[in-house]
Parts: sequence; C-alpha cells; structure tokens
Amino acid sequence: MEDSYAHMRPYLDHEVPEAIACLVGALDWESQLAPFIGNEKAAALMQGIEGLRSVESFQENLSRVFVDMLLQRTAEDVSVSYASGFEGHGALFISNHRDIVLDPSLINMALLSQGESTTQIGIGSNLLQTEWVEKLVRLNKSFIVRRGGTPREQLMASAEIAGYVRHVITEQNASVWLAQREGRAKDGDDRTSPALIRMLLNGEDGEGWNRLKVQPVSLSYEWDPCDGMKVRELLSRDANNGEYVKASGEDERSMKQGLFGWKGRIHVAFCDPISWENPPEGVRPAAHLAPRVDQVLHESMKTWPCQHWAAAEWMRLTGSRGTNWPDEWNPDSVDAQVGEACEKRINAIAGSLTDLNASDAAVRLKWCEITMNPLINAVLASKAASVTA
Repeated sequence: MEDSYAHMRPYLDHEVPEAIACLVGALDWESQLAPFIGNEKAAALMQGIEGLRSVESFQENLSRVFVDMLLQRTAEDVSVSYASGFEGHGALFISNHRDIVLDPSLINMALLSQGESTTQIGIGSNLLQTEWVEKLVRLNKSFIVRRGGTPREQLMASAEIAGYVRHVITEQNASVWLAQREGRAKDGDDRTSPALIRMLLNGEDGEGWNRLKVQPVSLSYEWDPCDGMKVRELLSRDANNGEYVKASGEDERSMKQGLFGWKGRIHVAFCDPISWENPPEGVRPAAHLAPRVDQVLHESMKTWPCQHWAAAEWMRLTGSRGTNWPDEWNPDSVDAQVGEACEKRINAIAGSLTDLNASDAAVRLKWCEITMNPLINAVLASKAASVTA
C-alpha cells in the first residue's frame, strides 16, 4: 500500500540522506538564515544536518529547533488550549489557514509538548516550484496535494488524497493536518470548504467520518505578517473584476514574510471532535458538516484588541454597522497604544502600495475588514452557541 503513494507521501527514513544532500547543495543555508536568527544560531542549526538519518531526527534536531528560534523572535507569546475530547494521534486536524508554513508547525509543536507525534501535513503542489522546497516539506512529513488539471484529474486527485488520509489515520494510527480550504483566507473570513468535506467522505457514511476523528484547531494570530500582501491582492481583485495574477516568486515571498514577520500573540485551540450528524432532509452531508466545523472554529477563536479597533474604525469609515452583526454588539474601546499600532501598520501598508493608485481610505478600509473578520465570526458564533444552549 505504501508504495502506491510513493510519489506524494513524506519521505521514509531510508530516503532521508539523499533528500538532505539535495537540500544542503541547493542553498547556502547559514547565510540565508543568519539575518533572521543570527550567525551563531544559523551555524549551530545547520551543524550536523548531513548526519541526520531519519524524519524524526530531522524534525527534532532541525525543524523543531528552528521554529522555537523563530517564535522567540517573531511572537510575543504562544498559548495552547486542549478540549476535553482531545486525541493526539490517529486524528484529522482541520484548522483555519493563515500562514502556509507556520499553521501546521504550531499544531505540531503543541502535539510534541503533549508527548504526541507530529502530524502529516497536506501541502498543495502549486507551492512546490523548486526541487529543494519539495525535499524540505517531505522531510517535514508533508504529503503532496495535487492542484489544477482537468476535472477528471482533479476528481482522481481528490479520491487519492481521501484514500491516503484514511490510510494514515486508520491503518497507521498517525495524524494528519489539512487546512479548511484551498489557499489562505485572504480576507480573514475563515470558512470550511464543503468540497474538502466531500473529498474526505469520498462516498462513505457516518461510520467512515467518525473513524477519521476530525478535530478542528482554531489558530488566532494577533497580527498578520502578510496583511500588506493580502490588502494588495484584494484591492487588485476589486479593481480587476475579481481577477488577480500572482507575480513570479510571490508564494515564496509570502512564506518568508509569514515566517519572519511579527505576529504578536498566538493562540492554538484544539477543539472537540466533530462527530457525524445526519443532515436535514435535502441537505448534502458536506454542506451540513462544513458549517459545523466553522461554528467550532469561530467559537474557539481568541480575539485581540487590534481587531476591536479595526471593527470600530470600519464603523467610523462606513457610517454603519455590519449587516450581520448582533444588534447588542459593539466593538469594545481599546487602549490608545493599540490604535497607534494599528495606524502605524496601515500607514506602512499604504506606503508600499503606491503603484496600485488606491486611495489611503481604500487601503484603510480593506485592512480593517481583513483584521476584524475573525472577531466578527467569533462574536456571531458565540451568540449562536448561547441561543442553542
């Protein structure tokens, strides 16, 4: 069974030395990492890499150490909470998607702290444009999710991923991480794709779903290091009827910015598993399950003062409340220092987007929308939960 997935699965231990040799020869890693973690730490990190002989030793001696160093420099604090139904192995973790690299890294760090093994990570083939990037992610227990192709090819790829995920969880008793949708939520509005749920079900019933032990994980970043790139993309789409063509190397720059940019505080919330529930008559299972995942993710979000400031500023700019906001809810007042930090960030982004010919007001409004949307979803989810309680 394993060989049938050889083209997409993470590397096995006997494949590690060859992959590392390719990785080491691709770049001068010490000089690449030194500006971000310092010369000494970069040298120490890379020392002995060619002697690593297993995926576990690669993650323990390189990946985990690197993420630790990174968070020390780019995050104020990382907190984690675990629901009573938390199961750390043989589970499918589905999270909202903010950062290409860091999202699964944070989940894995939390699992390791509980004595659990790291998850396998689903990553889109569109992000693997160079050989060394593919080597790196497969050394980090990533499996490749094929993107694009004809409708028939996409259908075959979905069935393959569904089979592989089920194989890892039910036959290997190992865990898998998948983002709730293809691509990051650029506007901050986290929504689980019914297509993802349909793929996972792959025609199976409730028993098959429950065997996956689907556990949502809510990731709450105080500041988004890629907010400027997201504002650029969304404003460009607004100006071009929804069309946007990525510049060469944009995905790589986004990964780099997400890793090394300031994130402030981060919270990782492991939620209770989503058990099967028969959908109402006329509603497809995927369309029923996706909003249930969203409800849990949104309700578990940790909210931040900058999001309240953004919501209040959005109200000031538009002169109205959001149409879906609960009548009794208004953004809390925030400390003046928070407002100053938000203003500084908006001004910096506006200064980097002069080529778009977008007004400062348009940049400000778009940043506020991106920043406040997780808060709005959390408020609405909390209200929905109190109504059904």
